[in-house]
Amino acid sequence: MLSAPGRRISSTSKAAVAVSVLLAGALSTSCGLVPEHPDDGNLVLGFRVTEGSVQVKIPICPGEYPNRVEVWDPGSDTRKERLLWWAEGPAGKDAADGLLKLWSPDDYRKSSPSDRPAETPPLVDVSISYAAEEDSVGDLVNLKEAAKHLPAEGLYWTARGETMSAQAIDEQLSCAEKPN
Repeated sequence: MLSAPGRRISSTSKAAVAVSVLLAGALSTSCGLVPEHPDDGNLVLGFRVTEGSVQVKIPICPGEYPNRVEVWDPGSDTRKERLLWWAEGPAGKDAADGLLKLWSPDDYRKSSPSDRPAETPPLVDVSISYAAEEDSVGDLVNLKEAAKHLPAEGLYWTARGETMSAQAIDEQLSCAEKPN
């Protein structure tokens, strides 16, 4: 590897540069490579979609609180990625339990003015960050598919095609208290 015309970087310097690049990359990502819950890979969100609302159940630990919700159109070969809706400061007991309504500005301290699009993209990327944490969760979901699977009260459909209870969604986290 050449650092300047005709000048080589020593292998010790190469190693130092590689470590610096990896460390900078880990520290610059929104969720980092060292998550708050290190054993909590591949988390899924739960969805309940009716004509009037889209409710999301996020995994949450006791004492945590969701902070910001974003709904993205992830784009495709013919469309650019774009933010469809965002909200900050969800309020109430439902939010403390990890239950969030999308496109429901009255449930948040502030939100974007846009309503739920009449025609949503085939897939949306739902991303939620936690207050006072560097952690976030998200899922890519087909809302039309989720609407076809309206589980019983207290149950949520996942993008994996399974139904989960609120407790099972929370138990994906290593901090969750699991019954004996």
